[in-house]
Amino acid sequence: MMGRMPSPPPESAAPLGGSCAPALGESRVPLVALLGRLEAAFVAEFDARLRDSDFDGLSLAHSRNVLRHLGAGPRRASQIVAVSDVSKQAISQQIAHLERRGYLRTEPDPNDSRARTLQLTDKGRDAQAYVKDSFVRIEQDWARLLPADTDLAALRAALAALVGALQQAAAACRDNDCEGAS
Repeated sequence: MMGRMPSPPPESAAPLGGSCAPALGESRVPLVALLGRLEAAFVAEFDARLRDSDFDGLSLAHSRNVLRHLGAGPRRASQIVAVSDVSKQAISQQIAHLERRGYLRTEPDPNDSRARTLQLTDKGRDAQAYVKDSFVRIEQDWARLLPADTDLAALRAALAALVGALQQAAAACRDNDCEGAS
């Protein structure tokens, strides 16, 4: 879908309204509220683009949890589970759905006859390309809504650094048996 502009936000998503409004007596909005609102807006826009596409039965969850992990070639389901933030059962259900819809197929693992690998079909590769393009286009559409001097690369780097620091802190805490770590 070339040049699609973001859908106008629903009335409930008005800037700094609802969960994005500072609480009484507070001067700033919690970061988690802003991030949650942005994720919800992204999911809504992504789902709208998918509905307008030829990729029936595909969702952001399928894209995020399975398809993106197959871009570099075949993988075992267990390898996808190991790098996903969802359960083995959820990944298994998504794999079965994607296989039924023709996005991927399973093949015997050439290194272990007891195991099977997941491979994208032509339809799956097309869907993966569409998904990647949609991510880029949504980000570009959003960038046009911001002041021209907004540095999205710096924002992305800061958020990635925060995620990395939180993961390192949680791992260090697990290794030291800390209490109250996330």
